[in-house]
Amino acid sequence: MERFELSGEGMPHIHITGIGSDLRLRGWDQPAVASKGDHVDIHQAADGTITIMAESDASLRVPFESHLTVESVGSDAKITNLDGSVTVSQVGADLSLRGVSGATIGTVGGDLRVKRVAGPVQIGRVGGDATVREIEGAVTLEAVGGDLYVRDMNGPCRVEQVGGDLVLSTDFMPGAAYTFTVGGDVVCRVPPGADVRFRVSAGADVSVDVADAEIIEGDTHDEIVFGSGTTVVELQAGGDIQFVGQDEDYIMAINFQLEEDLEMRLAGLEEQITRQLSGLDEQIARKAERIREKAEKQAERAARHAERIARKATRGKRKREWSFSFGGSKTGRAPRSAPPAEPVDPVTDEERLTILRMVERKQITVEEAEKLLAALEGRV
Repeated sequence: MERFELSGEGMPHIHITGIGSDLRLRGWDQPAVASKGDHVDIHQAADGTITIMAESDASLRVPFESHLTVESVGSDAKITNLDGSVTVSQVGADLSLRGVSGATIGTVGGDLRVKRVAGPVQIGRVGGDATVREIEGAVTLEAVGGDLYVRDMNGPCRVEQVGGDLVLSTDFMPGAAYTFTVGGDVVCRVPPGADVRFRVSAGADVSVDVADAEIIEGDTHDEIVFGSGTTVVELQAGGDIQFVGQDEDYIMAINFQLEEDLEMRLAGLEEQITRQLSGLDEQIARKAERIREKAEKQAERAARHAERIARKATRGKRKREWSFSFGGSKTGRAPRSAPPAEPVDPVTDEERLTILRMVERKQITVEEAEKLLAALEGRV
């Protein structure tokens, strides 16, 4: 990697004007910007702003405390571990954002994954699926073309449009406002001891698989109330709305555990390979980086597929004796079949050879190599 030493004090502002293809950016504890890629230009202005652009791929390390602004990325982008704010205007394909203090996102052409944000998150338009989880501030989202998975929020949430399905799993905060408009189905996990009131359109297809729910039918909207119903959640859906419990619904529990297991298996391996890439020759380093990124994508595909299976399978379950259905019973409908698995790209001979070379050079262990191959093959 080439190293660009920074001058001045305070939180640096990193301004990325354009990346032609993929962007990988991670915070580190050094007062410098390290870059890897073809034709990466880095300049520091008199006011301290660092401007970066690249014709194709770029892998960057910037100080943890940086404020980051990204104007455009041609393909995928992955941004992790920054204490400063992050603003991303446009990403052509997928965007993964993790471990930042706050985020403003404009347009994402593919899938979006936002996790572990210590402040508010504002999102414009997402062309594919979106996952938003472990957020410490308010979340606003304009539109998602595919499915949306929301989990573990510590603040209000407003989602104006979801083209596909919604999976909602969070502890609803007292005094916070929640609004979701969904074109497809909704599966909502209701935590134990919840004090929440769900408002849905009158006549909506609703099933409740949670004990101690009070059903209030009205002229314009119906309410499903847990506890005293202090927190209000507005749910508008074009398909079914299903409320499930945390302990009772084993399918969703398995799904959540699967996702956590996938992330834990890859997280340690990702950090290990990242630290050790500098010890490889440049050609193998580039191949190893691509293999790691491919493994992450395969694991995320598996997690999304598990989410879809959970949503479809829960609809076909026999309702418990306390379940309710109003607005047109569907109890006689046959369970829908699970969707086909998303295709997994085959592991190439070149990728296998690269992994073997890394083992031979003692850059990774045999066990780590097996985990990496399992992730690439979609077996994790």
